[in-house]
Amino acid sequence: MGTLRPLKGQPGKFIDTVTGAVYDISEMREGDKYDTIVIDDGAVAAGAEYYLFRDVQRKRLVDTNFTQQSRLSAGEQVIVNRIGAQIALAGGNVLPWPRDIKKVAENAFLRIEVNQLLQAEGKLVTFNSGYGLSGMTQETDQGILGIGVPSTAAAAKLLRTQLLTDKHEVLGYLRFYDRNWLATYSTYYDENEADRMPTLENPVLVTCYLHGLIKSAVSK
Repeated sequence: MGTLRPLKGQPGKFIDTVTGAVYDISEMREGDKYDTIVIDDGAVAAGAEYYLFRDVQRKRLVDTNFTQQSRLSAGEQVIVNRIGAQIALAGGNVLPWPRDIKKVAENAFLRIEVNQLLQAEGKLVTFNSGYGLSGMTQETDQGILGIGVPSTAAAAKLLRTQLLTDKHEVLGYLRFYDRNWLATYSTYYDENEADRMPTLENPVLVTCYLHGLIKSAVSK
């Protein structure tokens, strides 16, 4: 998979630096490819992994628009310029407590791979999607929390845009590491080993977004 660069003197056209293929963004629409995973309530096991873009068959459009496991639909192409994540403030009638959201955002590690090659990785809290609610609430054990500012203008873009087609295998996962090094430096974590891993009072939904320009097989 190559990166894309603008073609000089040809507005709206980009060339793949590896294949030499030329893409016209006038044939594309702006949008997201996305998928959602659920982290169940209770203690998160050390080393637990939750896979994105893989187990999509039973999900609906509100949670994923992938129809194939780890691949775009036939004929689909995406010029990805931003990768973000959002922790849902509600899943049906389940409202995660603010402390659930904070535990996931600060303890989860996100990695995105394409054809088993690293595209992006880091603590979940660093992946601002630009989406989410804002404002105030007076509900008990509730609050409005998100990863970064709910503004797409504030969400960081990739330094190099990436092209995805239905020939690429896309995989993402959230991993929760046992931060056992804390016991060496903190008496608390030495005596309370279970507190090194988060325990959630409520299930938490996490959605990962691959934002950019999308060309579907039916696009004109």
